[in-house]
Formats: sequence, structure tokens, C-alpha cells
Amino acid sequence: NVQGVRGGAGREATEAESWEDTLVALEGLITKRHRERLQTDSIEVMEDCLERLGLDVSKLSVIHVAGTKGKGSTCAMAESILRLKGLRTGLYTSPHVVDVRERMRINGNPLRRRDFSRYFWEVYHTLEATSEGARYPQMPGYFRFLTLVMFKVFLSEGIDVAVIEVGLGGRLDATNVVSPVVCGISSLGLDHTNVLGNTIEEIAWEKAGILKSGVPAITSPQPPGAMNRLKERAREVSCNLVEAPPLSEFSVESRPSG
Repeated sequence: NVQGVRGGAGREATEAESWEDTLVALEGLITKRHRERLQTDSIEVMEDCLERLGLDVSKLSVIHVAGTKGKGSTCAMAESILRLKGLRTGLYTSPHVVDVRERMRINGNPLRRRDFSRYFWEVYHTLEATSEGARYPQMPGYFRFLTLVMFKVFLSEGIDVAVIEVGLGGRLDATNVVSPVVCGISSLGLDHTNVLGNTIEEIAWEKAGILKSGVPAITSPQPPGAMNRLKERAREVSCNLVEAPPLSEFSVESRPSG
């Protein structure tokens, strides 16, 4: 029971207690059921929650990246390049290794515990207070909730660009409520076949669900079947999809030390 956890019985919570309470509440959002199918209402749930939270994600300049292998690395490298160019960046990746704060970073740094907790509880209590009469009154599950916290953080912290990694698939992923400035698809393979499909073509179709009309997209070289599905989806939504050339075509100029 998360209600009443913060601060105990009528006393002010310390920072340490607030962080522990945040972790307890977050762990309580982990669903017990196995992922046997895609949750087809994912986008509607996210849009409902965003409206209740008063968050307009269209204000974010987003680089949205899906894929099987290398999507997290692609996001990390893109964020690093943009930060070195002087932009204030937000980075959202998953999963974390040690600390949940690794998932969302501002200018390369995780939030402080007290800041993460503050944003967490603002989202939690607002959703709790607006649940009556809502179309989707149940508290979102773990990844959806963290994605909502990420949007809250990025919109509040005044970032110039958000680099966002898809969690699972793409078409119905909780992150797929953004209006990106560019999309990326890293190398595709057979992953989460119980959810995304048993063939590379089916999986490519789900990943291509992040492609948007008029938004440029870049893909890594793909197996022929996967590439055909990506191109098919791009044509359907009027997206300019280009294939990234191999690294061997780029020349790297040596720079003097010091």
C-alpha cells in the first residue's frame, strides 16, 4: 500500500526516507503478468495520463530511436554529440544497471535522488487525484509510469533536445506519443518474438511504427526482408527513410593532442 508511505504517521520524511519510499512505490508498479501480447491500448493510456498531468510532449524536440541491437548505444552517442555542441540534452534509455535514475539524464547526469523523488511523487499524486472519472483510472505500470516521469522531467528542466529510446517494439510503445524531429532504427533481429512476431518482417513492422509523416528517418543496413517492411511502412506514412552508410565510408581526421 503506497498511500501514506511518505513521511510515516504525520511526520516529515527525511531525504533518505523519501528515496526509499519512492523505490517502494515504484516497485509496486511492476506488473506480475507475463508479456504475452502487445497492449493495444498503450498509446491511449499514455495520452490520457499526459492530459491529466497537463504535459504537452509536442513541445519537446525529440530524436526517437527503435531497433533490436545498438539502439541504446545510438542514443548515447547522439546525446553525447549534441551535448558537446552546447545543447542542453535529455536522454531516456532502458533498462538501468544499478539505479533507476540511470534511465533519464540531463546533460549526461542522472537526477539527484531528491529531484527524482519530487518528480515521481508529483506524477503519482496527480494521477491519483484525477483517477475518478478518467478513461484509464488505474495507475500505469512500471515502464509507462517512468516514461511519464521522463516527460515531466524533460519538460520541466528546459532541455533543447530529448533523445528517447523505445522500450519494446515501437508502434505501441509508451514512448510513441512524441512528435519527433527525426527517427532512427538500429539493426533489427529476432527479439521478443512472443510479443512482436516470429519473423524479422513482423518485427520490422512493429519497429517501423515510430515512423511519422514528414519526419526524416535513418536506418542501419537491414536484412532484405526487414528493409522491405521498413520501406513499405515509410511509403504508407510519407516518411523519407534513408539508409545510413557504413562507417568505412567515413574518413576520420586525426586531431592534434592537447
